[in-house]
Amino acid sequence: MFEKLFFGSSGRLLAVSLLLAATLSLPAPLVRPEQARHTYLIETGEEPIVINGTAYEAMDYDHLHVRTNENAVIHDAQLLLRNGQTVVISVNGEETEVTAGNETVDHLLRRTKVNVADDEMVVLDVTGDQLVITVTDVWERTWEKVTPTSYTTERVANPALTKGKERVKQAGQDGEYVDTYSDVYRCGELQRTVYMGRSEEPAVNEIIEYGTAASYVESGDRIAEVVPAEDGSGGGYLVFTSGATMPYTSVDTYNATAYDIHGITATGYPTEIGVVAVDPKVIPYGTRMFIQTPSGSWVYGMAVARDCGGAIKGKIIDLWFPDYETCCKWGRRDITVYFLG
Repeated sequence: MFEKLFFGSSGRLLAVSLLLAATLSLPAPLVRPEQARHTYLIETGEEPIVINGTAYEAMDYDHLHVRTNENAVIHDAQLLLRNGQTVVISVNGEETEVTAGNETVDHLLRRTKVNVADDEMVVLDVTGDQLVITVTDVWERTWEKVTPTSYTTERVANPALTKGKERVKQAGQDGEYVDTYSDVYRCGELQRTVYMGRSEEPAVNEIIEYGTAASYVESGDRIAEVVPAEDGSGGGYLVFTSGATMPYTSVDTYNATAYDIHGITATGYPTEIGVVAVDPKVIPYGTRMFIQTPSGSWVYGMAVARDCGGAIKGKIIDLWFPDYETCCKWGRRDITVYFLG
């Protein structure tokens, strides 16, 4: 066409120049997947990245830099290796270590005479200390989905801990369960996902102890349970209907009488409910007790040894009541005495 417009050698030279200028001014074609030399799969430890032809986003890893090349006519993704690093190339199960130069992955494969078939892909595992390049037709990878579980808090009574106090007996720790899956890739495409199973690390519940130990219970509170000490010491603790607990050092059976004399005891305390007369040689003054009949049908309750009497010898306790009628009702009977700690 140009030769028809221009004549002579100078005309032909001008035609060639115009043709070359027109060619260079054409836009560079984008790389299409069918033009790519290889299909790449970058194993990152999370969801793999598949690059077939052009990388549309720059990415950096310790061993690898992925550069975009939308406007290039290079028919392969620009996967640039870090110069001087040792790279492991795996083909058909055989591994070879090579030193990478300032080059692309494709150049390294061609330089080391590694052929990649049309139905194969190049897997780049960047998760380890070394870059591992695997040429394969199938890539199988396992991955995990971790679901956290939260611990709960349990509150348990501690009869040895003072009422109103709390302490952490066991710290809580969250748990998790892990679902494992297997993905199979062929030519850069996910073919199937298989569920492999679940493992679980249970949460450890937090245990908070709250104290129930009391030094005193109200009149009318009754013993709901007697818990002997496991060491066989003869002591234990009392559980009351109010929920309070009270340690005791020993328990014994005594015979009890009753008196209603109003006045001052031998130790200088006024007589009142809870003040009892004892033989100080058997029960020292100031001893704290909880007293009831063996069947629990009559509960005297909290008592302190504050008084004595000429007729009170040995294992006899005289209980103070506010009136003569009550003393008559009580009469004389056996009692169970819990000596309080």
